[in-house]
Amino acid sequence: MSLKRKPPDKNVRRVASIGSNSRSTIRNRNGRTIQCESFSGERKLTLGFDRDPTIKDYKSQPICIHYEDSEGEGHTYVPDFMVWKVNGSIEIHEVTRSERRLLPNAQRREKAAREHCAKRGWSYKVHTEDSLPDDTETANLLELYMFRPTIYFRSDVAVAAYEKLSDGKRASLPRLIQEISQELGLPTGVVSPGLYHLLWHGKIETDLRSLIFVDGAPLPHALVWLPFREG
Repeated sequence: MSLKRKPPDKNVRRVASIGSNSRSTIRNRNGRTIQCESFSGERKLTLGFDRDPTIKDYKSQPICIHYEDSEGEGHTYVPDFMVWKVNGSIEIHEVTRSERRLLPNAQRREKAAREHCAKRGWSYKVHTEDSLPDDTETANLLELYMFRPTIYFRSDVAVAAYEKLSDGKRASLPRLIQEISQELGLPTGVVSPGLYHLLWHGKIETDLRSLIFVDGAPLPHALVWLPFREG
């Protein structure tokens, strides 16, 4: 999705490209237009937002925060995201690089943001390359991203997967696809999207830090299992 001249609704500004990073927009799971200033930063963070069941909604470029530099000159800071949690709390999120946080102006900006949030009972969170998903995890999430809509959910595939992975069992993802396909008499092209939907939503789990797909096909070493539930 390309950026228009004006920012999306409820965004206080339109993002600009930074160096070699390319700006872009996406639609979040609620249909809200989200601006990303870079793929390596903001886009990675939005993948996590869209998978997080504790997040109700989020928007980009949400507010202007005013602060002064050491010379008393006024500046405006627009953080990257505002997040609404299902428990009613609100968070402001910023994506930057760790070395930039050491700059005096960045520290003043961060201090102003924390004070602004504290007055309103919000939380302020900063993300760097050390806390964001690495390239492998991002590649896996982007493969699963298209399967997030409920249209890909199949109750019969889900039930079969839960049964095969019960009691702490683990299974190779391509083998699981084949077994369920044979048992249910369904094409693998129907079963695999159903499993990928469950993976995106965390109903079944895998190690996202290890490459799962090559050219869209799941690798034999990609193991899946049910999430651990206390009690």
